[in-house]
Amino acid sequence: MLGMPGDSGSGRRAGATAAAMLAAAAFAASGLGAADDGFVTVDRFVPHTSTVAANEGERVGLFLREKLGQDLAARIAAGERPHGKVVLFVHGGSIPSVPDYDLPYKDYSWMAHLAAAGYDTFAMDQTGYGLSPRPQMDDPCNMDAGNRALVTPNPLARDCEPRYPHGLTTSQSDWDEIGRVVDYIRELRGVDAVSLIGWSAGGPRTAGFAARHPDVVDKLVLFAPGYRPDQPSTPPAKPAGEAPMRLQTRERLENDRWRSTVACDDQVDPGIQEVIWRTVMAYDQLGSVWGPKHGVMRVRTSAGAWGWNREYAARVRAPTLILVGEQDFLLEADRQLYADLTGTERKVLVEMACATHFAVWETTQHKLLHEASLEWLEEGTFRGSAAGRFTVGARPTGP
Repeated sequence: MLGMPGDSGSGRRAGATAAAMLAAAAFAASGLGAADDGFVTVDRFVPHTSTVAANEGERVGLFLREKLGQDLAARIAAGERPHGKVVLFVHGGSIPSVPDYDLPYKDYSWMAHLAAAGYDTFAMDQTGYGLSPRPQMDDPCNMDAGNRALVTPNPLARDCEPRYPHGLTTSQSDWDEIGRVVDYIRELRGVDAVSLIGWSAGGPRTAGFAARHPDVVDKLVLFAPGYRPDQPSTPPAKPAGEAPMRLQTRERLENDRWRSTVACDDQVDPGIQEVIWRTVMAYDQLGSVWGPKHGVMRVRTSAGAWGWNREYAARVRAPTLILVGEQDFLLEADRQLYADLTGTERKVLVEMACATHFAVWETTQHKLLHEASLEWLEEGTFRGSAAGRFTVGARPTGP
């Protein structure tokens, strides 16, 4: 079992063992979970002792979705172990795991694509997102003035100061949660290691974890990962941040952050944005009734990001695939990350034309993400190569 800072090893192992046995029993007893279009989907809450300052020491449940094919589910129920076929998805900085990786729209579910190829796929929500704990985030005062204005007069009748004047999570608390879920999955499925897939801020979370715990990570797939080569290697002496959350509106997500960066014709399916927002709101039902008519997405803040830099990039041992859009603001950072991954010879950087930071939801390249990740997980190659830089896809049209 993987030992994480701040946890009691024996208590954690016993808890993981008991939880895994109960989950496995429930999985088998329930007819292999909820079946849908050839897949089995199981939602769980992984027991964890929080290391987030706002609820430190509390026993909480981290939301974890599992999706796998019915055939694999039947074989697991019969005692088979899916060695080399277990993947954990970790979301980015603003949107929880299900809208990111299991969007119920056409063929956009990344989890379903890998599950159809025989993988047991999991996706977690970290503290402050989706159905995982949101300590101090039910209080609409706990934001800065600009965000509070978005929810005045609903639900705020008048302005107020934050009652918890701190950022919410840290790099370490994120890694603690990933470690807890990795332990849970390893015990649940009887495997030594899992592969990790992270989008955006999920990059520092998954890759930073892999740099610290190489023995339990098989392969890495990083889609538009955040990276700061000169970030500090140690936590700040004083926690950062002045409030535990901020808000994101539908307008901000769809137009300011996404559509404003689109460069190609027919890059976004006109029907997908409604499904995305509806799914986001399903995983933030309190936010869905705050503010404007479409609701708002509550997003946790950080009390300290550190430890994902040139030093730790060099410690990554897992074969690593990086995919990034040419219209993504993180393109240059990801080129630097590729150069700094000096601890592994198996590394590939794929720059996708006609792709933004939200390519996972775009007609032009979401299939490439799915297919490239599957080849990497299966063979450790991209189009037959274990190392190198590639540019793929159509170029932007128009002036």
